[in-house]
Amino acid sequence: MGTLTAPRGAPWLVRAYHELQRRRHLVIHGNVDDLVRWHDRYQPFADTLMEFLAVAGFDVIVRYNMVDGLTYHNEASREFVRRHLGDAASDSARVPRSRPRRDGVVTSADLLEQQLLAAGQAQPRTAVDVLALALRLMAQPDRPCVVVIESADLIVGPASELSADHVMQLAYVRRLLASGAAAPPGEQRHHNTIVFVVRDLGSLPAWLRRDNPHVATVLADRPGIVERAAFLRENLLAYYQADAMTDEARDNAIRVLANLTDGMTIVDIGALSVTSQVALISPSMPRRLVARHRFGLRDDPWEQLDIAKIKSAEELLSRRVIGQLPAVRAVTDVLVNARVGLDFVSDAQQTGTRPKGVFFFVGPTGVGKTELAKALAELVFDDESALRRFDMSEYSEEHASERLTGAPPGFVGHDHGGTLTNWVLDRPFSVLLFDEIDKAHEKILDKFLQIIDDGRLTDGQGRTAYFTHSIVIFTSNIGAGDIRRTFSDPAMSYEAIKEHFNRAVADFFTTRLGRPELLGRLGSGIVVFDLLRENVIVDITNKFLDQIMTAAQARGYDLVFDRIAIGRAVVEEIARRGAALGARQIRSPLLEQWVRVPLNRWILENQPPPGTRIIVHRSDTSPPFAVDALGVAEAP
Repeated sequence: MGTLTAPRGAPWLVRAYHELQRRRHLVIHGNVDDLVRWHDRYQPFADTLMEFLAVAGFDVIVRYNMVDGLTYHNEASREFVRRHLGDAASDSARVPRSRPRRDGVVTSADLLEQQLLAAGQAQPRTAVDVLALALRLMAQPDRPCVVVIESADLIVGPASELSADHVMQLAYVRRLLASGAAAPPGEQRHHNTIVFVVRDLGSLPAWLRRDNPHVATVLADRPGIVERAAFLRENLLAYYQADAMTDEARDNAIRVLANLTDGMTIVDIGALSVTSQVALISPSMPRRLVARHRFGLRDDPWEQLDIAKIKSAEELLSRRVIGQLPAVRAVTDVLVNARVGLDFVSDAQQTGTRPKGVFFFVGPTGVGKTELAKALAELVFDDESALRRFDMSEYSEEHASERLTGAPPGFVGHDHGGTLTNWVLDRPFSVLLFDEIDKAHEKILDKFLQIIDDGRLTDGQGRTAYFTHSIVIFTSNIGAGDIRRTFSDPAMSYEAIKEHFNRAVADFFTTRLGRPELLGRLGSGIVVFDLLRENVIVDITNKFLDQIMTAAQARGYDLVFDRIAIGRAVVEEIARRGAALGARQIRSPLLEQWVRVPLNRWILENQPPPGTRIIVHRSDTSPPFAVDALGVAEAP
């Protein structure tokens, strides 16, 4: 990092200069509220723009915004505008502007200009006044002149429609874009120019920002890594205990912080020193400092994971996801790695930003893929709502990818951001579940490549969402369609199941999609879920029966199930329907029809008193199970 030389000015200023040489008006958009590097220092955007335009060769530099009105780069600019209007006012006294033109028409613009000039007014009061002044300045040949209009969306964007002068303002702007005399005459480098400044390019009408030969758009992008490093180098001593660090330690902290602050503004990076002082975090711990700054006072749940909880994670997860021990162990290994923190890095402070874990859950439907994701969210974050599920069947069209990161500037929905990036910006500590990923359009997979490799995505508004503290899970049923034919033998081993699904996943990425690099990124993250074995079906059945029993106890009833008979009946029915349909059919429709509905009907019809012992047992008639009362249970 230390070998990089900081630029004297922000790189986008070079692009703006080239466009000015092409004699175009400018629309500057993007990071226009930040500090900008200019002549080896950082200063407000507006000040930098004024000084840049002076260096670009403009003698008269005028700035307008709706709060401050007209301001000037220097007194010479102010005097030129005042004198120019004054001279024009004298001319208008000799040749009244209200005289009809040859076509016999006097426009409202003519009348307004006459009023301005007759008064010799150098400080117009409204946007229409300013645009009328700008039009006259664009036409004068005496001095190269530039007019900067800040917050241009308030003058020609949707917000301007609230103004009574909306149409007049648009008319003036259209005239201005076709104006701009050489000043002085014959000098090709200097051309009277209008510069519109706006945060969001999409807030301007399309005729102004797109396909207009007189206008060039310039993105004032956020600071690059060299600019960030230069700013950090100049301000690091303001950080907590930075004065006690060695030169080598400071250089290392600057290098790492410059990487970690990617996507941040200079103003935000400046606030990093305040976080350092308030939180008592030295820049020698850059990861912790940036995490605290981005995510507020929230503690990193990965650092707070209880060692005892990690040790018992396999048991805790297996209680919710029954019969899928290999999948549970794969997830548990990620928790261990995240908590201990050893990794393949050559530098203890290396700026790795990959997610904590990336999985590709594959297997038959209804075997616990989504349930394991929910259990993981609850285990790590103590909150099942930390899971965010995206149904990828809704992203089968190419344009649907914009829903994840938001529409680009100028398109509908740009202001709303993306569903994925918004979630991660708001809740960086999450489990992200992308369900049925094989149904998504292949273009969307490029975004997932970026998440897996870099751990970040930038939305349409230029905000960067970081996935460093997230777990990313993809699910798929690839290969499940062959289950009945390939695994008709219920004794088929898990190893055979695993081989089948691994082969199906490899074929999907390499043959169907032609994207073997995706398969390589997943690596050991491919987790195959087993079929439902008979003992697993019985265990899942008992789990659902326990839930019904708990609900009954809360209402004062003592439930007794003929578990052997119920379990046997469920196994037989699953075998008849096909185990590949998964565990969902155990609860609904089987236990729903056989146990829950008859039980609720019986309680409604008989109104048993609290303490009644109710038995659900095998019946020789339809439905297969009957409900009876054995009387009030005795207190133990």
